[in-house]
Amino acid sequence: MSTLAPEPSSVLRFDLAIQRNHLLVYTLGLLTALSGYALGVFPMHLGAALSLWALACGSAITLYLLYRRGLNRRILNVVWMTNDILFVTIGVYATGGIDSPCFVWYAATSSAAAFAGGRKAAWAATVANTIAYVAVLAFMGQAGWFDGPMLLALTRMLFVFGASYYFITGVADLTEKRLRIRLLEAEQRAKVEELTRVSHELVEANRRTQESDRLKSQFLANMSHELRTPMNSIIGFSQILAERLDGKIERKHLGFLQHIHTSGTHLLGIINDVLDLSKIEAGKMEIYPEFFSIQPVIDSVCQVMRGMSQSSSRFVIDLPPDLPQIETDLAKFKQVLFNLLSNAVKFSPPDQPITVRAWLDDASITLSVRDEGIGIEPVHHQLIFEEFRQVDGTARREFGGTGLGLALVKRFVELQDGRVAVESALGRGSTFTFTLPVRSRAAVITRVPEAEMPLAARVLVVEDDSNAYELIASALTSAGYLPIRARHGEEALRLARDAHPAAVTLDLVLNGMDGWDVLRRLKSDEATRTLPVVIISMVENRDLGLALGADDYFVKPVDRARLLERLRGITNGNGAKRLLVIDDDAAMHALLEEELSPFGFSVDRAFCGEDGLRAAEERTPDVIILDLMMPGMSGFEVAGALKQNARTASIPILVFTSKEISSEDREFLHSRVTSFVQKGTSAREQLVTEIRRMTTRS
Repeated sequence: MSTLAPEPSSVLRFDLAIQRNHLLVYTLGLLTALSGYALGVFPMHLGAALSLWALACGSAITLYLLYRRGLNRRILNVVWMTNDILFVTIGVYATGGIDSPCFVWYAATSSAAAFAGGRKAAWAATVANTIAYVAVLAFMGQAGWFDGPMLLALTRMLFVFGASYYFITGVADLTEKRLRIRLLEAEQRAKVEELTRVSHELVEANRRTQESDRLKSQFLANMSHELRTPMNSIIGFSQILAERLDGKIERKHLGFLQHIHTSGTHLLGIINDVLDLSKIEAGKMEIYPEFFSIQPVIDSVCQVMRGMSQSSSRFVIDLPPDLPQIETDLAKFKQVLFNLLSNAVKFSPPDQPITVRAWLDDASITLSVRDEGIGIEPVHHQLIFEEFRQVDGTARREFGGTGLGLALVKRFVELQDGRVAVESALGRGSTFTFTLPVRSRAAVITRVPEAEMPLAARVLVVEDDSNAYELIASALTSAGYLPIRARHGEEALRLARDAHPAAVTLDLVLNGMDGWDVLRRLKSDEATRTLPVVIISMVENRDLGLALGADDYFVKPVDRARLLERLRGITNGNGAKRLLVIDDDAAMHALLEEELSPFGFSVDRAFCGEDGLRAAEERTPDVIILDLMMPGMSGFEVAGALKQNARTASIPILVFTSKEISSEDREFLHSRVTSFVQKGTSAREQLVTEIRRMTTRS
């Protein structure tokens, strides 16, 4: 007899209760038999009756223990039902056979079978009882084949079971219903257990997902820091060497340095693209909607493209005058437009125009970039928006690229509830369009307000010659100034009043109103008379220029270093300011000192958070430049400690880091730091601008 898994506790309690009741029933049967024997109703062998009672009770106790051990109840039920029939039959035999009234106990065995096993068990027990009763009478020689005693026995059984029919069937029906209820309860229990298991699995899966998100965020932060930090050194040092060695080394060697700088900038762009794509995949890309006009943004991006493009690309801008402002992420809008224009420049012939159009379409603004390049077959229109995919991906392809530009365009636009489309055919050029809602429907994340560009960083360059302007603008940009161009006298006077520059560089030979007239009107206007003016011209007439109010006079070709030094003097940008750089990267200290020292800044170094806190308290710098990712004490902890110390709480903190700054980071740092600058391209110009703004305010 094999053991099975234990039955549910309610079924086990029921089976054990039946065996306990058997002890009571067997004892009651013995007492009834003894009473009949004492009254002389029927003869009985006393020893046999007591032995039968002991055997029956022993059987009930044995079955009780077997149920407790978890043996198969179906087998045990058959055993005790068979025992009941056997014990009653022995009782009939012991009390006289045909004359014994003990046959009525057969009804009890059928009832017990109905109670324990249902209707089928009750009918099986009834048939077995009848056969056992007839058989024992035949065994005792008291009944023959269909003789009087046999018919009497059958009639007795018919009356016994007929009289108890409704009771037995009722008990059987109740038992079957009880069994069905028990089955339903078991199914419900199984479902509850399954739901509990699934719930636990979901909780565990959610925990693993959260852990995965945390690891992705940590990976992005680490990769951002580890990749951008060395690239920042490569770009920064190569730029410094190219500027300082210009004219001192062979042009070929200078070209090598410029190639290093260009390649580093290109590689940093690829790194940024991959990190942006990873952030989007991880659901960590944040949107910062803001209102702005589209026209100046397009002009700015086109200007950047003209400076970067090796070909003489011609951009045609076609915008309606009543185009409203749009609310979207400005940085991502510029990136989308830059990627589309880069794509157009790459595939367009140099002499063909690239057309940028925009129009209002209900509650959305659609912008298109049209080129007259090689075109794209319609079968490839979906492929070009997939990551790392290009129409020609072979090693012999004519056009370079990583296949990320258009993929990021699509992701950035869709992230802001917009859509991207392309119309193109081979040999017929391409038109890329993207549509964004006028009012942002993206999840708004409040950006820490960025201060406006300080006035001391703006220089109005009045120059009609593009090449001359590019030379002056390059020098100004490298020194942290923002050049604003005026091509003729009227534009110069208007910008001098509206843009509030810190200084003006003025060419004397202009179309229309000449430079002398511009200088006279600047000095006669109450709003502009105090503006410092530096004349830069081919015309040599220093005395007249100074007499008319110019602050200095340079003859082309201008000495770049002298021009910047003079501008710093007249814009009050040459005050000796002490900076404290807290960064664990020694190369970054050397780079910043080399870049910032020419602007009159004194740079102190601290290579960990603890040293930085001590240096800030002892030296009281004008500005602290702080990296966020350092071993030991992080930049976040340093910023908090600086603001909690009364001696350092008022020192402006400029975060200069390769780490991706999330909205949570910005929220934590908002009340602790003054500004942020991302390590990478143009970091020097941003640093100088921010330091000047912060020292001017302090």
